Amino acid sequence: MKHVKTGGANPSGEEEGNLEANESPFLLGEQIFLREVRTSDVNAAYRRWLNDADVNQYLETRFVPRSIENIAAYVRDLDGKSESVFFAICLKKNGVHVGNIKVGPINWMHRFADISLFIGDKSQWRRGLGSEAISLVTRFAFDELNLNRVQAGCYSSNLGSSRAFEKCGFRREGVLRKKRFMKGAYEDELLFGLLREEWQERR
Repeated sequence: MKHVKTGGANPSGEEEGNLEANESPFLLGEQIFLREVRTSDVNAAYRRWLNDADVNQYLETRFVPRSIENIAAYVRDLDGKSESVFFAICLKKNGVHVGNIKVGPINWMHRFADISLFIGDKSQWRRGLGSEAISLVTRFAFDELNLNRVQAGCYSSNLGSSRAFEKCGFRREGVLRKKRFMKGAYEDELLFGLLREEWQERR
């Protein structure tokens, strides 16, 4: 089966990617699919994402400039690890890599895990890709990993993230007051969680 190629450039100015025919998506959604993050994904666009003040404003990586080399080292470190499952978020229509989502660290004894994500390609913001990615990994966590709980935290000013988790059924469980430092001031961290039984009720 041949590569599926797209014409022209995407709205972000990056070349469109190819959807490899021999590349089966690990998790498939309506607009996106999730697959493993590869060192070949670590390119100039990825580096720009992590150094872009708009993209990284809620990422803990923002405090240190990111090079292709240290991003690639991070990707290699997570590759194949059972305590964290690291996915590339790719557009279903053309295979373009637009962000990442991670399930982990996973606590196998108590059967829970954190979920964290970002959409790096700003042309894909406000299209529901984040909530779709959260929904896919939540199903994966409960159905495939047999977890009992998934959880997440976000800055109180990160309304997009809060809404995405709430859209997927996560409940706001608490507030850690002035835990995060951003733009010269401290702000609260909001805690969200979803139990397997709650998720099953929504299906």
